[in-house]
This record gives sequence, structure tokens and C-alpha cells, in this order.
Amino acid sequence: MSTNEQELKALMTAGLNGDAAAYRTLLERLSQHLRSYYRGRLSRVGRGEFEAEDLLQEVLLAVHTRRHTYDRAELFTPWLHAIARYKLIDYVRRTNASRSDVPIED
Repeated sequence: MSTNEQELKALMTAGLNGDAAAYRTLLERLSQHLRSYYRGRLSRVGRGEFEAEDLLQEVLLAVHTRRHTYDRAELFTPWLHAIARYKLIDYVRRTNASRSDVPIED
């Protein structure tokens, strides 16, 4: 298990146990990691930083609202990356569909 995995898992577990400072630190670390991830992915499809920030907020909210589903016996980063990946897929689907609805004359 990598140091990053160990640290993030420890922060998540502490947060689940009620340690607000550890949970805040977890969210800060996740923000840094996910911001970079989304900027890289979205720049490949011609999207900007604002979209990356929107997705970042969606993932942090999903982590917060679904934290009770995290199995402490499992690794943390695959759980997080699954949420991040599905949020990205949903976003791309949502925005591509809205672009196809624009009349050709526009």
C-alpha cells in the first residue's frame, strides 16, 4: 500500500470516527489531487478550469454524502477514483447531449 493510500485511508477513517480536523485535511488533499486530474482530462476535450472546479465540487459532495458506504477494510483510493470517474462520465454525457440540441444555424 502506498504512503498516499495509507495517509488518505487514515484520514478517511479518522473522519468517519468523528475527527473533524482529519476530515477537513482529507478534503483538502482530495481537492488538490482531483483538481489536477480533472484539469488534465477536461483540457483534452477542450474544456476549461471552470468545468474542472464544478466537477471537483460534485465529487467532494458525493464523497461527503456517501462516506457511510466506504468499507474500511478496503483501499480508499479505488473507492474515490470510482466516484471521480463516474462524475466525469456523467458530466461529459450531460454536456455533449446539450450541445447536440443546438440548431445548426446557431
